[in-house]
Amino acid sequence: MNTMTCASIEQNPLNFPRNLGVSEDADVIQRETDELKQSFAQTVTFGEHLSTITEGLLQVRKEYSKDDWDGYGAKRVDEQSLKNALRFALTLPASVPEPKVDVIPSGEVVFTWEHGKRQLFSVIIGERNDLSYAGLYGATKAYGVEYYDEGIPESIIANVKRVYC
Repeated sequence: MNTMTCASIEQNPLNFPRNLGVSEDADVIQRETDELKQSFAQTVTFGEHLSTITEGLLQVRKEYSKDDWDGYGAKRVDEQSLKNALRFALTLPASVPEPKVDVIPSGEVVFTWEHGKRQLFSVIIGERNDLSYAGLYGATKAYGVEYYDEGIPESIIANVKRVYC
């Protein structure tokens, strides 16, 4: 069941800034950060949420691994798109319901949240650092492109929230 508390959607507390350091101390900090993320990924709150999305990514990797998977010339799923989708999943707040994971004919991964009739939001995650999105909220539409680097843009979180609130 996809339920959520609308007030609880925030950025993921495990979304640490990228480590750009080159010293030994920076390497130690990076290893400790990675260990912390791994331990949180094993908890029920974060781990189960992430596990469902990861399983979806593994499934689309298997299902869409060959060109022309749809019989109309679709490209196989792009490996960089899969990596970016996993990175996106790691930064999703735990309060956001698990999206449906799929692939579009261009080979990019798409996450979709749907709740009832005409309440849906999709984010296309490609090989570059941009997120293309489209939402339908009753008679209202939203669409655009956001740059994605370290954290999920607020507009993406706000549009997911609109699906459920």
